[in-house]
This record gives sequence, structure tokens and C-alpha cells, in this order.
Amino acid sequence: MTSYILNRLLQGLIAMWVIVTIVFFLARLGGDAAALLAPADATPEQVEAIRVSYGLDQPVYLQYLDYLRGIVTLDLGQSVSYRQPVTDLVVPAMLNTAQLALTGFVIALVVGIALGAVAGMRAGSRYDQAVRALSVLGQSVPPFWLGMLLVLLFSITLGWLPAFGSEGFTSLILPACALAAFPLASIARLTRSSVLEIVGRDQTLFERAKGVSPAVLVAHILRNASLPVVTLAGIQLGAMFSGTIVVENLFAWPGVGQLAIQAIQARDYALIQGIVVINTLVFVALLFLVDLSYGWLDPRVRTNSSAEPQKAGVSA
Repeated sequence: MTSYILNRLLQGLIAMWVIVTIVFFLARLGGDAAALLAPADATPEQVEAIRVSYGLDQPVYLQYLDYLRGIVTLDLGQSVSYRQPVTDLVVPAMLNTAQLALTGFVIALVVGIALGAVAGMRAGSRYDQAVRALSVLGQSVPPFWLGMLLVLLFSITLGWLPAFGSEGFTSLILPACALAAFPLASIARLTRSSVLEIVGRDQTLFERAKGVSPAVLVAHILRNASLPVVTLAGIQLGAMFSGTIVVENLFAWPGVGQLAIQAIQARDYALIQGIVVINTLVFVALLFLVDLSYGWLDPRVRTNSSAEPQKAGVSA
């Protein structure tokens, strides 16, 4: 198990290094960074001063080493538009995004597993058909369109919930629901497929013939069906962290998505780069935690670190 954890940790670090390296060089393919940071009416002397101030006059390999050193020490540079360290801006915004993403994820995970598990155990019933139809609908509706419908119904028509802002838990409900729709539908479909597969196995039929209690049988089915669901859930959680831009701007939620839009509009070079790096770090960390969860769900991982957990596909 220890070698399995170290192997996954090494893979995560390599993935992180590759991504931040790509970000570094892509940012420099867009032209002269100093010219992009400078105002439109800046003189050549002012552009050169910006180039020296941000170390852009140094060779690329020195810029790259300084960039990696800054990531390791969480020194992501200075924001041009806010005149503050990038870390001081991104971390509070990331906490707000985490609050939104985790709330939406809990909704998607609990409701999606419940709907999919019951549908898988009652395959062919009207309930199963309804869950499948709702899952397809949930994966087809764009989050921004669903968010506008939620605002129209619950904020404008009924007046139950605020339409925007971050004033307490009530402001979190509508954006979390809009964000949770797609992952909820995906988790429900995959849970149904996984449960349906486990229900049809000889082992499950044998346990039913032995007269195993329904609670024990359901627990057995859910545990054996959990591996592909855990894989998908981890991917969806990472996607929710990095894909909140539309929802955050629609509901004026002060998270990383809204900060990224402001940084792009202000051509804030360092802030954009810092947001990409932090988002990448969070995504890789979440996938690492998903891999660790296999050690608890699959005993083969605990007894044989070289055994790879079986990851089923995410299509239903």
C-alpha cells in the first residue's frame, strides 16, 4: 500500500510539473508580456521598466526557474491591477469557490447515488425510466440556462431566494443547484449502470438465494458498485472547482471564476497565471485523493500495491 501511495504521489507531481510548464511557455507564446501588461499609451521606456520589474528581461530558462521557485514557495508574483500579491487574491477566492463547489458536489453525490442505486435495483420500472430521462436532461441543460431559470422561478417569481451575492447560506442554494445538475445526472447514470451490473452477478444471486437480509445485500451491492462512481465523482469534483466561471459570474459569487474574468479583462498576466496554477494544483490533489480511496474500497490495493484498481468507463 505504501508503494502504491508513493507511486500515485509521484504521478501527481509529474502531472503538476507538466501542466505548469505548459502554462509558463504558452503564456510567452502570446507575444511580449511587458507590452501586454503596459497601458495602451505606454512609452517604450515604460514598457522596458515593466519588463525589468517583472524579470522579463532575463533569459527564458532563468524566468522558468524563478517561476518554479515561486510555485514551491507559493509566491505567484504581484497582481498588476490589484497591486497585491497574487496568492492573497487567489486563496480567498478559491475558498469561496470551494464552498460553492463542495455544496454542489454534496448535492450531486447524495442525490445522484440515491437515484441511480434505486433505479439500478428496479431496472425497467417507471421509476427507472424517469431517472434515465432526468439524467439525460440534466446532462443536456447548460448550467447558465438552468441558473437563469432558477433565478426566474425562485428569485423573481416566488421571491424565496436571493438572485446574486454571497450573503449567507441562502445565496449559495441557487448557484450550487445550477452547478450540481450535470454531475448529478452523470453520477446517477453511472451508479445505475454499476448497480445493474452487480445485481446480475452470480455472487449477488447466490446471496439472495441464501436469504441474506436486504440491508446487507444493498450494502454489498453499493460497495462493489462504488469504484467507477468514485472515479467519476473525483473527476466531477475537480471539474466543478475549475468550471465555476459561468455560474459565479451569473450569480455574482466572489470566487476564482469571477476573479479570472476580471483578470482577463485587466490583462493581469501574473494573476491569470496564478489562477491556472492553483486550479491545477487543486485538480491534481483531488485525483490523488480519489486514487487513495481505492485502498479502502478495493482490498487488492491494500494487499498488493502493484495491483491497479479497475476503473470502469463513465458512460451508462
